[in-house]
Formats: sequence, C-alpha cells, structure tokens
Amino acid sequence: MKLFASVLAIITISTLVQAETIKGTIVDENGRPLIAQIATGGSTTQTKADGSFSIDTSDSSIQQLEISADGHYSMLQTFSYYELELANFKIPTISMVAKASGRTLMVFAGDTMMGRRFYKPHAGEPQLIHRGREVADMKAILAHMKPYLELADFASTNLETQIFEEEPNEKAPKSVTFFTRPAALEALNWAGIDYVTLGNNHTYDYLDYGLEETFKALEKHKVPHSGAGFNEQEALTSYSTALAGTQYAFEGYVGWAGTGKISQAAGQNKGGPALGTSENILTAVKRDKAKNTIPIVQYHGSLEYGEEPSLDTETRLKQAVDAGAALAIAHHPHVYQGLELYEGSLIAWSLGNFVFDQYFYAAQETALLYVWMDNGKFHRAEVVPIYVKGYKPTPATGAMRHSIMKRISTLSAKRHTYLKQTGGHGYITAENIQPDALSARVIDTDSTVQSLQTLEWSSLPDISGKEGRKLRLGEDILARGDFEAYATFNAPDRSWLDLHPQISISSEESLSGKNALKISQNGSEKITTGMRKFTRVFAPGNPMTLSFAGKATKSVEVRIYMQRRKTRDKLFTALNDNPRILLGKTRMSNHWQQHTINFDSPRVGTRSIRILIEVENLSASAADTFLDDINLIEWKTPFLKHTAQVSASEDISHVGWQ
Repeated sequence: MKLFASVLAIITISTLVQAETIKGTIVDENGRPLIAQIATGGSTTQTKADGSFSIDTSDSSIQQLEISADGHYSMLQTFSYYELELANFKIPTISMVAKASGRTLMVFAGDTMMGRRFYKPHAGEPQLIHRGREVADMKAILAHMKPYLELADFASTNLETQIFEEEPNEKAPKSVTFFTRPAALEALNWAGIDYVTLGNNHTYDYLDYGLEETFKALEKHKVPHSGAGFNEQEALTSYSTALAGTQYAFEGYVGWAGTGKISQAAGQNKGGPALGTSENILTAVKRDKAKNTIPIVQYHGSLEYGEEPSLDTETRLKQAVDAGAALAIAHHPHVYQGLELYEGSLIAWSLGNFVFDQYFYAAQETALLYVWMDNGKFHRAEVVPIYVKGYKPTPATGAMRHSIMKRISTLSAKRHTYLKQTGGHGYITAENIQPDALSARVIDTDSTVQSLQTLEWSSLPDISGKEGRKLRLGEDILARGDFEAYATFNAPDRSWLDLHPQISISSEESLSGKNALKISQNGSEKITTGMRKFTRVFAPGNPMTLSFAGKATKSVEVRIYMQRRKTRDKLFTALNDNPRILLGKTRMSNHWQQHTINFDSPRVGTRSIRILIEVENLSASAADTFLDDINLIEWKTPFLKHTAQVSASEDISHVGWQ
C-alpha cells in the first residue's frame, strides 16, 4: 500500500481478508420477492424465487454490491468486511423502487468546494489537489461518489464557492472566503452532477469579478445553475428542465443578506445570490406553478452545526410547500439534520457537506439524498450515509454508518417522519409508516459500557431480565475508534494523531476486527496520541465517558487528557499551547482489558474539545501498546429505572449500567 510521503506514520494494515459468503434478500416496495442480479468483486449471482441470494466476497476490506432488477432502479450498497463479519455476513433486506411512468430519481448532495486546504493542508497531511493536475486530482476526490450519482436521472449539489483560476486581491469584507478553480466543474460533470445551486453565502465572496468569472466558467462547462445573478431579477430566475415528462423548476436562495458593509445578496442593480425572504420565495414558487412547472426549492440557512433548523428557515420552507413547492432542500449547517414529511412534500432540513475541507469531526458525517418523484409528487426518499474522510466523500461503513443513520433517523422521528431500513441505507415513503423494533439484542450485563453499534442501525436493544438495575443511554460522538476504516477508499483518515514514527495502525493485535492503534516504545519514554483535531459538536456540562480496550507487552501507564479550544482561540494556538486537563489514568497488562474514564464536558467558554492519550513505558525495555474500540460517549440520559424497551426515537449507540 503506497502512502503520501508527507505522512510519517508507518501503516501496517492488511486489506486482505478471508473470503466469506454474503447473504440477503431483495424485495420490491411492497415486500414481494424480486428476481435481481447482484455483483461484487468479480462475483455475480441472481436471487432465488423467494428473493434470497448468497454471493462470495472478494478479498477486500470493502464489499460493494451492485444490485439490478428488470423494471427497477439500480442501487449500490457498500459494507465493510468487519461489519459484515459482526452480522454473520447477513445484510438487512434491500427494497428496490420500480420504474414507472412519470417517475424520476433525483439525488441531492450537500455543500461543495475544492479550494483552501485541498491545496494547502495542515502540516503532515496529504495534499489532495496539485496545480497543473487539478482535473485528475478532483476526479479522484469524487471517484467513490460517481457510481452513486450516476444512478439518478438528475443530480444536484450546492456549489459553495466562486469559480476562477487565480485569487484576486479584492474580496468581500468577511472572515472566510472560498474560491475553486474551474477544473472542479469538469470533475463534477464527470461524476454525474447535472445542476448546481448558487443560493449561498459564498457566491459573492469576491464580489462582481468573482461572480462574472463564475458565470463564465459555468457557461463554458455547460453546468446548469440557479440561485444567483447580476441583479435580483436574474438571481430569482429558476432553472427549468423536464424529467420523465414533468417540467421541474429549481430555485436557490440564501437565507440572510449579511451584516457587513456589503450585502451578499443580489439587489436591484447588484449581483449576488437570491435572498430567501418569504416574499421572494412565495413569489417565485407561485410564478413557477403558474408556468405549469413543479417548484423545487433549495435554501441556505439555519445555524452551523445545529441539530434543528432555525425558526426562520422552518417558517420559509413550510411557506414554500404551502404555496406549491413539491420538495425543499436546505443546507449551511455543515451537518445533517432530519427529514420531515410536511403536507405530502419532503423537507430535508440540512444536507451537511459533500466535498469540503472541514476538520471538525461532526462535519465529516453526511449523506446523499435520493428522492423519487411521481409526476411532481413525492414518492420515496433514500438516505445513503457518507463519510467525508480526509476531505474526500466515501461510502460510510461500520460505526460511522451507524452514527450517521442513528442521527438522521432520530432527528426525523422527532418530526414524526420515520426511516425504515433497506440494506445499509434508510428510506421513507409518502405513507410514512412508523417501523417496528427490529432484531432486539440482549445486552451483556457484565459490561460497564455496552456498544449497540450494529449493521442494523434501526435495531432496538432488548434489556429485559435486568430488573433492579439502572441504565443510561449514550452516543459515541467519535465513530472512528475501531480503526477498521482507517485506510479504506484510498482516503487517508485525518482523525488520529499518527504522525509520530512510533505510532501506527496495525493488524498485529486487535480486540475486534483486524486493526488497532499501536504505540511502540524503545524504553522508558512518553508518547502522546489521540484526536488530531477537535470535535466541534458536543453538549456542554454533560457527563461523558472515554471507553477503550488496551493491551501492552510491558508495564505501561496510560493517561487520558482533555484539551479545550476556547471560544476565540485560533486552531493551532489551541492545539499547541492550551493546557491538557488530566481526566484519569490506568495501567495496561499483557491481555486485553476494557477501561473507562468518566468526566464532564466543559460548561462554558469552549468552542470544541479533543481527547489525548499519553502512554508511558514504565520498563527499561521495548514495549508495544495496542488500543482498540475507542469510544467518546456523550450520555443522553441520567441513570433511569429499568424499562422493558428503549424508545425508537432515542439517539443511542451505548448503554451504561449502575
């Protein structure tokens, strides 16, 4: 395996695994068996009369199933070998959508830009885009999304950047500005993107020059767009296209004009994005309806990193649906929020990122949204979990898939919109039937912290037979601590401090799966590993637990620290200079043991936190320490009295007993 030269760690992961047989069932939307073809890793098979199939895996850590059936939309499902192994190589039932007259499949992706850290990464991290080879590098970034995007009849993303070759001197008076070189449009075309919305707060970053160059590039590369213009009238003009015999009108808006000296929104004689006031949205929706087109609204608003839309976003998008919009898609928070079926139309409250260079952990968990429309009416939506891994979008697998799907399903359920499971994806239909609990599992009462991360993210735990004990429910906000996805998809994971030459991801020892974090020490010395950057999203003043497994060949002591990034701290000032708060310490033995460190998150004045792990070799001879299944658990409840079953709306991946 060839690594980028700038990464100092010695990675010793083996991607070869023992071949096994994957089993599953393919059905139609009504649950009836389908005759379907399944292909993976050079093997092909066909389902039996009852819809069941079995297919041999390839010798790879990632298994991608290509599924097709006559008269139905094809689909991809991607799993890690490790999560399949945990589920005895049986995947949840996959339901496929029939092709029908007037039915079309759209796919929506979140925020996209390819500038900034793609060219100038942080120290020790690989450079993904190089001058002179932008097209090839940008295609490589999108390579794992291309098969997913191409399944749709129409693919859209929010282009959150201006497009030009060289950065000009003049720009808007704001703290963060983006630009991306025109090669990105060629790469997006290649990957299957059919349209971009420009209604966002970075469309006017470099003022009129940036807007002019952006429109020139979009025209040159024949990329349809809407949501911005050289004046308000142009910005409010929708893009119209026919799909499956129905004419759709795509509108794009930014939710606020900005508070600086220069408005970011288009005006009567000024360029910029379309301002998404209630008046503007309602006028445009009614206009497009009067033209016998079906309005699709995309809106850039709400607050960054929030779980719920702001009230102005919710008000405007529900007004849009009331006025006739068939679908509303929101973005800007950089994290995925819930879905809501409202008056028969679908609203996605935030799509999160698609191609973006944010190092915050929460901003790397996102999804694609497939939407099937029938003659302009909502039929079905499917959520495909995506991990923006090292700034590169990849299919999410294992614990990362579980984290993404639990978040989206939980936030959607709060809005009485219920995701059901199809393979590793989630889906909702216009009928919006609440799913029953699936595959209840017995929890090990001997564990202080018990993981519920499974292939079936919609499963509920069976906690019967534990009368007299109390429990609390929590969520792992890391979702990266098993190290099984570290080297997958040729996308270096930027989550862990592995830049020290004595730190590696190794397959020599592991508690679960194939891989663990390895720290090699020659004698009595201290080495620090842990989170490379901060996690932006956490609950202040909240009980937390760091849970991990460890093993060492000699006597070592492990100390756990928390480091804060205060509200106004610069990133590298916080990383390099801020004090480390000792949370606890423990000793390792020569066999695997579970360890837990309990603490409270900071109450006030903290922008983000990270956990650091210091390993001290207490002997004079060489020692190897292995760490696995690291979970940073944010508890969601206090200790509760025993109940027979946990609510489906609880966002949980862990349970703790008292």
